Amino acid sequence: MRRALPFPERRIARLTTPPEADPADSRSRLREVALDLFGRNGIDATSTREIVKAAGMRNPSAITYYFGSKAKLIDELTREVNDSNTALLQRHVALASEPESLSPEQWAAIGVDFVINLLSTERGCRLIRVWSDVDDRDPDRLERFLAGTHPLAVAWRGAVATTFPELPPLVAIARNLIVIRTLQWITVRRARRLLDDSQHRWSSGMADLRPFLLELSLNILTGPTHLADADLTES
Repeated sequence: MRRALPFPERRIARLTTPPEADPADSRSRLREVALDLFGRNGIDATSTREIVKAAGMRNPSAITYYFGSKAKLIDELTREVNDSNTALLQRHVALASEPESLSPEQWAAIGVDFVINLLSTERGCRLIRVWSDVDDRDPDRLERFLAGTHPLAVAWRGAVATTFPELPPLVAIARNLIVIRTLQWITVRRARRLLDDSQHRWSSGMADLRPFLLELSLNILTGPTHLADADLTES
């Protein structure tokens, strides 16, 4: 007869033994099922037990084993969008540093095309909703990063000043933050409507949405101002 392990050893074995035979497949399945449930129901309304069950797994510790925790699983999902955001900022920096000046239209198109690409697929829409849930928990995270000392943030602020020389630097940065947040708000609402549409018409209306978002962004970015940087600083 096989001797049962004492309780502490049983717990350690349960946490260190892969709950499924194919780790790569199981991890990927958990990740995509979590994205589906988070995207449809929200992060707080979705339990790890529901994710494991929907993924067809029996071991309740599967998420702990493959990701460490529910929070780390969420971090991995949002990292996909955050990495894209970083790539967007890097593209702004790279294009602004080229000998030929980057026009405000080209600058705005980079952000608009980024959100259009996400909205064009069901998976992208689910990523938007997950990212939005996380952002709601720490709504000033993006602003803190762009105002901080990270080399990319510093380079991006320089690219903003180069692309919009007619505006005071802080005014130009503030307008860009308004554009980012406006695009985020519109994108989240559009993603929810698309996900609730039983026909899943992902490309429907995208041709009309792009010029609207581009015009909206340019109106914010390029309008005249009577403000100076001193008007935006705290006393």
